[in-house]
Amino acid sequence: MTIQKIIPVSALAVLLSTNFTAADESTVYELDPLIVRGDLLQGPIEQLPASASIIQLDDAGLTGAEHLEDLLGRLPNLNWAGGTSRPRFFQIRGIGESSQFGNEIPASSVGLIVDGIDMTGIGGVAGLFDVERVEVLRGPQAAAFGANALAGLILVETTAPSAATNGKLEMSVGDYDLVSLGAAAGGSLNGAGDSSLSYRVSAQMYQDNGYRENRFLGRDDTNERDEKTARLKLNWDPSSPLEVDLTLLYFDFQNGYDAWSLTNNSFVTTTDEPGMDSQETKAAGLQATWQATDSVDISYSASVSDSDLLYSFDWDWSNPEELMDLYGPIVYWGTDVTERTRTVWSHDLRATSRGSQDEDQLLTKWAAGLYHRDFEEEQAYFGVNSLYAMETTAIYAQARLQLSGAVGLTLAGRLEDVSIDYSNDYGVRLKSSDQPWGGKLALEYRLSPENLLYVSIDRGFKAGGVNLDDDVPEAFRIYGTETLWNYEAGWRGFLLGKSLRTQLTAFYMDRTDIQVDSSIQLGDGNTFALYKDNAASGNNYGLELELDWRVNANLRLHASLGLLETEFSDYRYIDPNDGQTEIVLDGRQQAYAPSYTYAIGGGYTFAEGFVARAPGGGKGAYLFGVAHDQSLRAYKFLHIHLRYRAGGWGGTLWRRKAPGGR
Repeated sequence: MTIQKIIPVSALAVLLSTNFTAADESTVYELDPLIVRGDLLQGPIEQLPASASIIQLDDAGLTGAEHLEDLLGRLPNLNWAGGTSRPRFFQIRGIGESSQFGNEIPASSVGLIVDGIDMTGIGGVAGLFDVERVEVLRGPQAAAFGANALAGLILVETTAPSAATNGKLEMSVGDYDLVSLGAAAGGSLNGAGDSSLSYRVSAQMYQDNGYRENRFLGRDDTNERDEKTARLKLNWDPSSPLEVDLTLLYFDFQNGYDAWSLTNNSFVTTTDEPGMDSQETKAAGLQATWQATDSVDISYSASVSDSDLLYSFDWDWSNPEELMDLYGPIVYWGTDVTERTRTVWSHDLRATSRGSQDEDQLLTKWAAGLYHRDFEEEQAYFGVNSLYAMETTAIYAQARLQLSGAVGLTLAGRLEDVSIDYSNDYGVRLKSSDQPWGGKLALEYRLSPENLLYVSIDRGFKAGGVNLDDDVPEAFRIYGTETLWNYEAGWRGFLLGKSLRTQLTAFYMDRTDIQVDSSIQLGDGNTFALYKDNAASGNNYGLELELDWRVNANLRLHASLGLLETEFSDYRYIDPNDGQTEIVLDGRQQAYAPSYTYAIGGGYTFAEGFVARAPGGGKGAYLFGVAHDQSLRAYKFLHIHLRYRAGGWGGTLWRRKAPGGR
């Protein structure tokens, strides 16, 4: 069963800043250069032999964009799952997780990095206040990020420290009890103009009522958002070969979660025990870069994050009175509560060349390194305490070879050693280990300095593991590594001088031993054990197109289109509920894989400091799960923003029409 509901949201935002530059002062129509930072070789996006998107955030709060979820609709073949107060599970090209309920493993196919710190799987904290840019790389990113980027990677970067003294204050108010307040400041700690030690500090609080009405409790705040964020970034760059960056992050999200109902109208609920989706995260990241020689840099980066997470929901989606009226005296109700503590350490030691300008040199740029990650998640679920520990060690490298003046070759590879150790207080101990590998081979032909044709083959992987629930049959407790071969051809570059940036990509992905979500019904008939299983194989293929056009000094347009087809092949298994029935899913569409995504919009700068923007888009229908027919139907969205700037002040009226429902 599927339904859809449109909710209108409107708000007023006011922003103060010391470093505004009015849009109508610009007379240059060329687009600004964009550097891809998720690739090991970190070059201009026009030189990247892969599909990637970069959104530069020009005061995101002035467009009503408070969170990463407000931007994701602009990007082709990128989707996300609900089931939480903020999106934390993402899918790229139809690949990615959709949930982590109690006793589900903390796996991920799409990595999320915030200011160099691994936030994969807990991306609900990705707010946009004082954020500079969001970068999305589609397809396997095995060389740079390994098993956590089977489908791709999302990078979020906040404003960097600088010697220039600047700051901003932002306040938003709106309907649905929306209130947010943010402040940021930066400059030199050694006096004006001294860039040897600079800082950036920011903090924000955000609240709204969650857009739900609980008619049983007579409340409109059972799904509320109450979020606090703080950041400190330091940059030490003395007149020496050494540069050091330090980042400290703190998130405290005390969000309600009350979004399910028996009628599948998720904007009207009748639960008697609304849930929670809270997260407190403390994180730190350090990066030191040393110019070892004139041609080689040595860098070391380390990060640690510690997160306490509480996720709960009313599992009957209702209340005893309603259940008795609907189903009689034999009813089943209660609350599902999962508490988690997650700690992630990572270390990366890397050597990177500065690049060669010698046309006769074959090897023009390279990077190589060692990586180590320790992941631990303690879980308390229905009286069972468990520990899921994963240790990953990797060696990786990437190089670019210039075969001729117009032809180049990119080679990349990564080998990981992954070990998983699971235990619980009932004495269960499960272990798994593997040595997956991945890499890239790309052939490039440069039509001009700003236009590139390429074909590539990528191999991605996602390590196997163990299922946590003791009710899962023994034969399903351990599952294997998933592998993916990605075949891609693309063109990227500029048209109309440098005013129209274009990207067109065709891809075909061949998946083997696909890790899918499965479940088994337990003896009481009312509860289920969730687990991961390996499907046989499948294919994902499609197209991606992006256009960004600065028409003139006043008008800028953007558009994107993603087309996607997915299916399982040779996917048959015996139903674990009865041990006899064969379930055949050959040819079935994969979950969370809409057949199309699109976005179109633009902005126009009027006289007297007024700017109007109207981004919109939509996506096709998609299935919620592998083995059932519940789905979300196709939808579209439209945002409208009217901005005014005068000196250091700015204000925006914005209205969003966003889809929702089940």
